[in-house]
Amino acid sequence: MSQYQQKYWSLIRELKTHVIYLHNYAARSEWWDKAINIFLAITSSSSIAAWAIWQQYQIVWAVIIALSQVITAVKPFLPFRQRLQPISDLNDQIQEISLECERYWFSVAEGELTEKEIHDLYMSLKDKSLKAEKKYLKDIVLPKSSKILAQAEKEADLYLFNTYH
Repeated sequence: MSQYQQKYWSLIRELKTHVIYLHNYAARSEWWDKAINIFLAITSSSSIAAWAIWQQYQIVWAVIIALSQVITAVKPFLPFRQRLQPISDLNDQIQEISLECERYWFSVAEGELTEKEIHDLYMSLKDKSLKAEKKYLKDIVLPKSSKILAQAEKEADLYLFNTYH
């Protein structure tokens, strides 16, 4: 495999990992958003009743009520809900770029393209990916999760092995 073919293969892996990472990141953000909303719903609807029923645990219920009040106050500043739509939109775009990248793999692997054509295709796909990130993430900071990234790399490698081995 030539240097340019290897570089292109690395791009396929990178884009596939990116797609899976964004999907898993969105799923985790959605889980946290739902968990917070469920906690607040349960505490707001059951705390008063629970306080009256379990008076021996008044301290526990006081802490739970206080915690729910703090979460309610800071919830508008938590990033989970705000990230979901931009991440989903970005993921859709990266999936399209990833599929386009895979579509050309046969021509790259079979040597049907020159090194310059492979390089130009590589740069075009990288450029599309960067533009998509700028378009959809804008002012959103997406912290890197090593755990989600490791899982995404594992899933991407499995996909590539099953698809191209």
